[in-house]
Amino acid sequence: MARQRAETMGERFQRLRLAAGLSQSQLARKAGVPVGTLKNWEQGKREPLLGAAAKVAVAMGVSLDVLAGLGPEPPPAEPPGEKRKGRKRGE
Repeated sequence: MARQRAETMGERFQRLRLAAGLSQSQLARKAGVPVGTLKNWEQGKREPLLGAAAKVAVAMGVSLDVLAGLGPEPPPAEPPGEKRKGRKRGE
């Protein structure tokens, strides 16, 4: 059985950004970092300093642990207008 390759920080940044529904320029603007810097992080050319990573995490709505690959990720957000199926309250 082949062992799966670990996700890089850049790959995780990109996956979380896309899951948040943000383009690189939107995330860069929201986090207050240059878009070129964000691109370098996603391409694995550079890694962010702690303060910049914190800004990006807040902008994407995740914790620093999730951004670093150390914590459990939140469940995917439900698309707008979707309602959960299941029992009603009080049943």
